[in-house]
Amino acid sequence: MQLTYEKLLEFDLLTEKNFLWQNNITSLNQYIQLSQEIESVDRFIQDSPSYPGSTIEISRSELKSVVGSTLAIEGIFLSSDEIEGSFKKAEQSQTLLRKEQEAENSRKVYSFIIEEVMNSKTNYTFSEQIIMQFHTYFTRGLNYPGNRPGEYRDFSVTFGSPRKSSLCRTRSEIEMAMLHYINWLNDSDKGILPGGILPKAILAHYYLTEIHPFCEGNGRTARAVEALVLFNGGINGYCFWSLANFWSANRNEYINALGKIRDTCDPWDFVLWGMQGYLDEIKRIKELVLKKVKQLMLMDYGRYLLENKANQEIKINRRILNVFNLLINSSPRLFRDFQASPEMVGLYSTVSNTTRWRDLRKLVDLKLIRLYERDKKEYIEPNFELLEDLRYTVS
Repeated sequence: MQLTYEKLLEFDLLTEKNFLWQNNITSLNQYIQLSQEIESVDRFIQDSPSYPGSTIEISRSELKSVVGSTLAIEGIFLSSDEIEGSFKKAEQSQTLLRKEQEAENSRKVYSFIIEEVMNSKTNYTFSEQIIMQFHTYFTRGLNYPGNRPGEYRDFSVTFGSPRKSSLCRTRSEIEMAMLHYINWLNDSDKGILPGGILPKAILAHYYLTEIHPFCEGNGRTARAVEALVLFNGGINGYCFWSLANFWSANRNEYINALGKIRDTCDPWDFVLWGMQGYLDEIKRIKELVLKKVKQLMLMDYGRYLLENKANQEIKINRRILNVFNLLINSSPRLFRDFQASPEMVGLYSTVSNTTRWRDLRKLVDLKLIRLYERDKKEYIEPNFELLEDLRYTVS
């Protein structure tokens, strides 16, 4: 059965009844398994200690990633450094190039999502005004032909690959579809599997692409609504936008998968695929969080060695601990670059080169650091594997 305008207005493509009718026990087991694994990984991330420095570092990196990803899907490619540069230029009120404006506009949307939900005094209510604000942020100052930031289109359009005409041909049809869409977003039980925040977010994304309410920026706006649904549903702040990374990494398959739903009225494969993508993304975030925890644990062990050096066979001093701490947060590094860094030069400006090498030897003998060669270059890094073998004793 092909999706029609009338069927779209029902917003019921993934009701429990439809799911059980269309899918077998294998699909149900896959859904349950994905849901349980996502909940477990997500809970680990949310329960992990949050430290200002590490949290800001991860969040800033992930923000640049989602900005780059959602723009790349639209054929706008910027490196992480270019995105960071656009943020800094905007903060300093400098004139932005067009692609820098694209990045800054996207940043405003995801920052706005956080402010919207965090400042909500009661249960969050979705509205057309919020979606219009997303679109305004995304397209303001970019002069897309025929586009009016925050305003619905009043003519028919085609989109996707292969190209298809929007089911909403007129402004009045868009307004009616958006009214039903907002009602569906605010109804926690309508047209979705029970307790499924991820299916809800993914379908919110899909439905808005079908309505295609604006002249330009519909994909970006749909992915922002998806992120809003996730963040409002309690998904942790590191990665509520992470699905954009997955869609971008699989751009062609993503566009084709969206298009197929029109012909089948069955979004189940797309939802399961998106859930697997989200799981992959939060596993990556988990590794980043784990790395920060390991860095703190290794720094704590370094302090332990210093404070208990009277009982240690190999004794360290404050200078050696400072060398170790420098390396923990900037690894791995080329050995020569680390040696020539201003911090290392400053630490050893009043002692001999022999002392420098003796200090490094102590760090190696204590298994706190690793020196190794790769591609004919020497590298230095902290030895996180040491944490697996550590046994503290109480005297």
